Amino acid sequence: MNRFKSIVLAVAAALVATAYAVPAPTTSAASASLSIVPNKKYTIEPGRTVNDKLTIRNLDAEQPLELTLRVVDFTFTDDGGTPKLLLDENEPQTTWSLKPYLNVPQTVSVPPRESQTVDMSVAMPQGIGGGSYYSAIVYSSGAPDGGNVGLSASGVTLAFVQVPGDVKEDLKLEKFGAYQQASGDNAGGYKYFNTNAPKSLAFTLKNSGNVVEAPVGSISLKHMFGREQIINDVNPNGSLALIGQSRTFVSCIKLKEQEVDFEGQQTQTKTCDDSGLWPGYYSAKLNLFYGQNGNRTQEINSDASFWYLPVWFILVLLALLSVVAFFIWRLVNKVQGKFGGPKVKKKSSRRR
Repeated sequence: MNRFKSIVLAVAAALVATAYAVPAPTTSAASASLSIVPNKKYTIEPGRTVNDKLTIRNLDAEQPLELTLRVVDFTFTDDGGTPKLLLDENEPQTTWSLKPYLNVPQTVSVPPRESQTVDMSVAMPQGIGGGSYYSAIVYSSGAPDGGNVGLSASGVTLAFVQVPGDVKEDLKLEKFGAYQQASGDNAGGYKYFNTNAPKSLAFTLKNSGNVVEAPVGSISLKHMFGREQIINDVNPNGSLALIGQSRTFVSCIKLKEQEVDFEGQQTQTKTCDDSGLWPGYYSAKLNLFYGQNGNRTQEINSDASFWYLPVWFILVLLALLSVVAFFIWRLVNKVQGKFGGPKVKKKSSRRR
């Protein structure tokens, strides 16, 4: 019996040893003909003005680019990072709108394969309250009086301004755990029981303050047998939780960086690689910090857990349990036969 236990333990250890072996690509905001800077960020005190430049590149080798520029408000579409542009001219102004303070030219012309730099300015009025203000600069080949954005050449620059002063900072953790990103017909989401090795962990934060927040921190992931991994930067791209948004931040367990060709230029991308997790039970600890400059840094801590049991591991485990059950049955029969007791008969299955 001791020999059999040793064999079973050795097989299980070999299986576990055999099983051992995070965010999204980043590119400039561009359509088929247009390349622009995806965002602008400023810290401006009340009563001050910041002058800046917008650089627009025409990627078309033959046709000039005739663009119309508009400033519109935006909010969020879901718990991800895709903004919802409020393009309707009659759309009510948001409480965080930068439209009254952001000045850009109405039109710009860019020759083929050239760049054009235009002036822009942000003027925050005296007496404006502290907090975050943001809007979007929309570039389109359509008419300046609104309507649909031209698909042949369109893009967006998101503009954020942080006004120092008394602000309300309030991030609340809504969820934390293993996360399967959407793929094909499979919807993404948090999963406690996983048959495929999770590539990422995630946490969802609700922003009930009046400033956008970019949390920083780390995650500690520990296997039931003690193997530990640390994700040192849970928000490497500085992604933001907008005002009123419940934002899900996805962190790769194992990050892969590679270069891709984008319009003739080499761009660095980051994706979640195979995590190489062992089958078994995992516990995770989240340690987050957030806070604007000049305000008290606040901390969020949480624990989570999940199982990773691939189908092949479950089948092998069931096979091992069947072998153990068979040997136990044989042993019981042998012991009872030795002491003269009735033998335990194996039940026969009947077809119905």
